Amino acid sequence: MAAWPRESLGIWMHNASADIQWHGASHIAVTRSSPQRSPDATYLTSLRSGWFDYAAQELGQRKIAAAGVLALGGVAKWAGLDKLVLVGNLPVSTNEHLPHLAHEMTQLCRDMGERYEDHFVAVRNVLPHKHGTLMHDLRNAGFVAIPARVIYEFDLREGLAKKHSHLSRDISALKKSGLLASVRSEISNADTSILRDLYQSIYIDKHSQFNPQYTSQFFADMLHSGVMQCLQLRDAEGAIQAFAMLYPVGETLTVPALGYNRTMEEAGLYRMLFAAVHQHTLQHKLLLNYSSGAGDFKRKRGAIPHLEYTLLRAPQRYRAWQKKWLRWIETQTATICANDLIALGA
Repeated sequence: MAAWPRESLGIWMHNASADIQWHGASHIAVTRSSPQRSPDATYLTSLRSGWFDYAAQELGQRKIAAAGVLALGGVAKWAGLDKLVLVGNLPVSTNEHLPHLAHEMTQLCRDMGERYEDHFVAVRNVLPHKHGTLMHDLRNAGFVAIPARVIYEFDLREGLAKKHSHLSRDISALKKSGLLASVRSEISNADTSILRDLYQSIYIDKHSQFNPQYTSQFFADMLHSGVMQCLQLRDAEGAIQAFAMLYPVGETLTVPALGYNRTMEEAGLYRMLFAAVHQHTLQHKLLLNYSSGAGDFKRKRGAIPHLEYTLLRAPQRYRAWQKKWLRWIETQTATICANDLIALGA
């Protein structure tokens, strides 16, 4: 597995509001929140942004509900959640925690708690069916498990058991489109700017400023270092119309960023891009973790939903009520399952 470049988060994201460190023999990534948090801090480094600011924004015109979520975010800020250390936290939406690193991750969490005594310590992207040892170790270390989101997996390690009709139509549309799919490890500086613009058009302009505001340098560094590859859909003139960054870790493939030409949205570019990603996953016999969002789309194409957790511990130098507050949150959310969030639109 290629080594991540050692750069500051500010070079890769405009809204990082955190720094990144690398620890231990395994070079586990740790992000620590900046003293001055920007109003649009990305959810990759700020739990308050993900749990409250982003959630309130998604409620749209349901203004009373949005105001209630933002009020809860104010409570979280008052409780000190903005002082945060995230262990195993690369600047991507989905971290894949390797099972053999579970004990090292837990020890690193203890070390970070002792080093930053007034900070909350957390681990994002914990899946009980994949990270059982890590979850067990962290809970024994005083962490609480809080449901975070529903993610969708396509397990193609043993081939495709059933081709769903929606997927068949997507693959057919891609074949008829005239777009050429290719996977590349090296692209020009001009093309990295195109990736940034296509990504920003979807994730920032269309959805939310709390998504990571990646720079061109992020895409360049991820490709030139060999950490990721780029799947592209190009038209007959060679112009990039859609792309997906491919990040394999072990047997799991994630897609940290994608984008497409919104002027061609009605042509079904998102569907065709997914078809290309699915075919790549099948060809390489991987498990595709296609993150959260667009749940109905993914379920119709055979994805299996899983409830993902964030493991969180109060500061070492905590006030008694902080620990009780987390325990209360864990108790209140203990019965939530993936179907509950799917019913709400996940």
